[in-house]
Amino acid sequence: MAQPIDMKRFAQLKAAGDLPSPRGVAIAIIRLTQSADVSMAELGRVIKGDPAFVGRLVKAANGLVAENRRAVVSVQEALMVMGLPAVRTMALGFSLLSHYRKGGCAGFDYPRFWSSSLLMALAMQALMQRVRVAAPDEAFSLGLLARVGELALATLYPDAFSRLLAEIKRAPGLQQVALEDQAFAMNHRELGAAMLLDWGLPEALVQPVRFHESPELAGYAEGSRESGLVQCLVLSRAIAQLCLAPVAEQERLMPVMLRLSSRLGLGRGEFINLCDRVGRDWGEWGKLLQIRTETVPRFGELGGDAALADAAGADETAGGEPGAAVMPALVVVRDAAARAVLSAELKAAGLKVFEAASAQAALELAIDVQPQMVLVDWVSPSGSEGEKLVRGLRDLRLGRCMHILAILPREDDALLLAAAAAGADDFAVLPLRGAALGVRLRSCLRMLALQHELEHEREELRNFAAELAISNRRLQEAALTDPLTGLPNRRHALESMQMEWAAAARHGRPLAAMIIDLDAFKAINDTYGHDVGDIALRQSAELLREALRAQDVICRTGGDEFLVICPDTDLRAAMTVAERLRVAAESRLIDTGGPQLEMTVSIGIAEREAEMANVDALIKVADQGAYVAKQQGRNRVVALQAGRAAT
Repeated sequence: MAQPIDMKRFAQLKAAGDLPSPRGVAIAIIRLTQSADVSMAELGRVIKGDPAFVGRLVKAANGLVAENRRAVVSVQEALMVMGLPAVRTMALGFSLLSHYRKGGCAGFDYPRFWSSSLLMALAMQALMQRVRVAAPDEAFSLGLLARVGELALATLYPDAFSRLLAEIKRAPGLQQVALEDQAFAMNHRELGAAMLLDWGLPEALVQPVRFHESPELAGYAEGSRESGLVQCLVLSRAIAQLCLAPVAEQERLMPVMLRLSSRLGLGRGEFINLCDRVGRDWGEWGKLLQIRTETVPRFGELGGDAALADAAGADETAGGEPGAAVMPALVVVRDAAARAVLSAELKAAGLKVFEAASAQAALELAIDVQPQMVLVDWVSPSGSEGEKLVRGLRDLRLGRCMHILAILPREDDALLLAAAAAGADDFAVLPLRGAALGVRLRSCLRMLALQHELEHEREELRNFAAELAISNRRLQEAALTDPLTGLPNRRHALESMQMEWAAAARHGRPLAAMIIDLDAFKAINDTYGHDVGDIALRQSAELLREALRAQDVICRTGGDEFLVICPDTDLRAAMTVAERLRVAAESRLIDTGGPQLEMTVSIGIAEREAEMANVDALIKVADQGAYVAKQQGRNRVVALQAGRAAT
């Protein structure tokens, strides 16, 4: 097992400035996003200083929005979609990509490294939108940085790491991690994990990255979030390897990916669609990032599809059972005559036949071709090659649904019981008789066909459930969104307030709320009409959202009124934020395409107090403050609890 990195040595490497690290605007973005009171507008201004990052951020945000939603076109919208943690990590990843496209390590393929990392990023994002074990926006950056430890070793020790890679190329059986530990007293897995933690990624995300190359060492419980994240990382890397593999190798790699995807509950069709999307996005992102990409594989034609289609076309002439034409079979029988009889019967039934000479070879072949029927020699009650193979298959997830037929040398109760105990489903006795064997095989094939149909129906149900869940999420989103401004609506505001109220009460944290009224909004409607009024509302909403801190939530509660929820905020801090909102509104004109309008706001503020009974009491105090602000002449901030008006 890989040894944990010496953190004292890691600190020395970091202090020396030798490790790959972000530069330029990325550093400013990372520092800003670590501040609790950073505003979206302030962060947006910094991001706009790097036009390349703007394009990448907007594209990443559009990869997350629902298909029926308007495309993200601005930095502010992208920030709202992505969230601060994802923006910080994305800035880090793209900065490394820009500044470490090449280096002094001759044996390290920098273009391939970044092409593979981009594929992992896109695959992780796509998988998270279906599996939901992590946020899709964070998953993109996680995939992009999953192999950063290798880049670090290539940067720290260019000559030594180049020699190590050359040694592995000459002898592929060597373990890279073991060689790294010997050469550098650390390895890329542990170094990469230390770097990700140092950059502020949550440990819950970093540890799965650390173990994804050797998931058997992780020890996560099956079905846990961490286990799912590891499996997604493993599958993402497999997708990257297949896309970058020679065409001749892709057919062999596809079954491995299908097995991994099935463990995550993805049907074959759903996974093929996911891979096609990753391939398309890879080409688009490659142009944007100036990363080398290659021709996207035809995923639907890999993994035996062509062979299965040929067999299906031959079904009518072969006289096979329905569904038998798409079934591969594996024959592991030493007797040549018996093997020939079995193969002939299976081919006549429309199956694609594979043969193996030993249990070990058969097990490896079974993993690749995933036969639905296996016919195996059974020589003795225990310790035979046949028993070894059957037990090995049953231990695999893919082997649990295989139909295994034991070929017995004679009628013997001990042999039959041993075969059944190991996991065999049926048996046949040598010498094989054509008619009896044919009847037995057709019975097996009929059962397998029914099993195949059942699995197909289950996949259709899973797909239907997934589509229904997506539709429900879209309906829920629509029900909680104000269609004019795109802000959360009153219902969403009250639900969010209830949750923040409960959290504040439970943990003893402060909570503040603001009521914002647009001044003289009725006069705009009366003078210029509702079309201009709608423009004023939309631009005012966008202005207020930009001026707020990242942690604050603004909702349109009706007409020209907005509610702002300020978690972990006391009255003084809320007053500072409110004044920033007031100044921002006062200093900007509303561009309606015709007249330019001045728009000011009146803001009432309230802080949760122990004697307040509920959310309504908090909102009522804030609303009273907004009313007083209007009465005192508008364009001001009032906090009644402070005992004075703040202008």
